[in-house]
Amino acid sequence: MSNIIVLDYGSSNLRSVAKALETVADGKHNVAISNQPETILSADKVIFPGQGAIGQCMTHLKEQALDEVIRECILNKPFLG
Repeated sequence: MSNIIVLDYGSSNLRSVAKALETVADGKHNVAISNQPETILSADKVIFPGQGAIGQCMTHLKEQALDEVIRECILNKPFLG
């Protein structure tokens, strides 16, 4: 069973995204929300939910040191963002 992480960067309606993924995954994937770099990097797939205020979003990502984590994920695993 693969692990899908919804990236928690302090914005967006993450619970709704996770619930939608759980519905379509039909028990075949573990879906979780996380802002922990080690959890994100160890996931099989990463979802970076959209948000209209990209400036604020980037500030949150940099404050949590998640911008580099995202780059690493984009290079090494299926990534939807």
